[in-house]
Amino acid sequence: MRALISVSDKHGLTPFARSLSELGWEIVSTGGTATHLTEAGIDVMTVEQVTGFPEILDGRVKTLHPAIHGGILAVPENERHLAQLNDHNIVVFDMVVVNLYPFEQTIMREGLLFADAIEQIDIGGVALIRAAAKNHRRVLAVTDPSQYELVLEELRNPEHVATSVQRQLAYEAFQHTAWYDATIAEWFSRTNAPRFPERTVLRLRKKDDLRYGENPHQSGAFYELPGCKDISVASAAQIWGKELSATTVLDINAGIETVRELFPACVVAIIKHGTLCGAAIGKNILQAFQQALVCDPESAFGGVVVLNAKVTIQVAKAICNQKVDAIVASEFTPNALALIQQKRRKGQTPVLKLEGVPQPLPEGALNFKPVTNGMIVQQADILPFDWSTSRTVTDRPVPDEQWNDITFGCRVSKHVKSNSIVVVRNYATIGIGNGQTSRIKSARLALEQAHAAMSDAGLDLSDAVLVSDSFFPFDDCVHLAAAYGIQVIIQQGGSLRDQDSIDAANELGIAMLFTGRRMFWH
Repeated sequence: MRALISVSDKHGLTPFARSLSELGWEIVSTGGTATHLTEAGIDVMTVEQVTGFPEILDGRVKTLHPAIHGGILAVPENERHLAQLNDHNIVVFDMVVVNLYPFEQTIMREGLLFADAIEQIDIGGVALIRAAAKNHRRVLAVTDPSQYELVLEELRNPEHVATSVQRQLAYEAFQHTAWYDATIAEWFSRTNAPRFPERTVLRLRKKDDLRYGENPHQSGAFYELPGCKDISVASAAQIWGKELSATTVLDINAGIETVRELFPACVVAIIKHGTLCGAAIGKNILQAFQQALVCDPESAFGGVVVLNAKVTIQVAKAICNQKVDAIVASEFTPNALALIQQKRRKGQTPVLKLEGVPQPLPEGALNFKPVTNGMIVQQADILPFDWSTSRTVTDRPVPDEQWNDITFGCRVSKHVKSNSIVVVRNYATIGIGNGQTSRIKSARLALEQAHAAMSDAGLDLSDAVLVSDSFFPFDDCVHLAAAYGIQVIIQQGGSLRDQDSIDAANELGIAMLFTGRRMFWH
């Protein structure tokens, strides 16, 4: 029996090769791998001894030779193949052990030169793996050190290697080369491909098995896009608590994207069922949490809390006074984490630590939305608000002191399910109407919620701002807002009945701004 071994990752290689040798296998190897095994006292025949031809082009051509590939691809039941092997003195290989140049790790290096990355594109290794996987009925394709023990167990079995194992190794081999090629194509695409190419490959690596999917009867797993440097739910580290479910991952994602939107302020977002229950900017993270909770404390019960600052013991105490399904923050003090673990021991509330403070996504970032048998790929909605293109359309101007809340409200509105109406005051949401099929229903929800929140504090809505994620198709939202005391409205504009809303606002003494920008989120 004969094995060809040529690996970049030499973890576990020496004991594996020694075991093969003890089982009577002949080992053929290349360059650095041959040196490594020889130094470990393992008998090795070099590829040059098999081919009678040296490595050339600084090692770019080592194994691309008929004496190698003929020995891998020959089918033993094919008499013509056997005759040709005999004519050319080619000996078959029964196993190929190859893993590839570390291209993925190389391109993560800062300051990497293009030419250096090119040299890490493996050619011969990919050809060896594909040849072995194609001929897997006779040749074992071994592509990862984690497979070594399984292979040895099979070889020690007096029966033949199981067909299921042969096919499993072949499957993993083709996955290995597909991933490798996709990584290279993705790297080239960063500077040389259109934003929306005719064909694309989405690379996903499993991060975790989920406790369950959206419901307990659905199994699920969470995959991440490798190589992304943006702080996200995929890069967060769970430091305590039970396994996440799909709904919790989705809620955490919604919360992180909301606090990302409001960078660099001190922000808290509370999410439940993918829906924003409250968001606020505070002078400190405790104040931000308290203000975010005011918006809809009833719906926040059982929600996910995302904070973009350090959780101290004071903040932990405030959070633990509520029923929450997960706590996500940039940092936790040791005593804050200990308190959470003590208070949430029974429910094992998941605690996740972010790698830092979520910052705006880079220019050119894409957003992916799956549909059945397809995927929508679109530019991420990261365009900053340009108030120079907006216009006040009413007799009453927008008060200067409310521009901060206008900006805050518009940025939050981007993360509320459409149709949405958001009412904000002093850098905090006080009313959110979302996910309704008519805008007036969203307005009712938001205004009733805002009225209740302010009434509890003995306040009214006269200094609040109402933000709509699109235009008003009718003037009913203006009349309803006025009935609750709203004096500033922000909307897209562009309805056939815009003038009706403008006339109503003028009649009711409301300032109204048209942004010219829609902020739908589905």
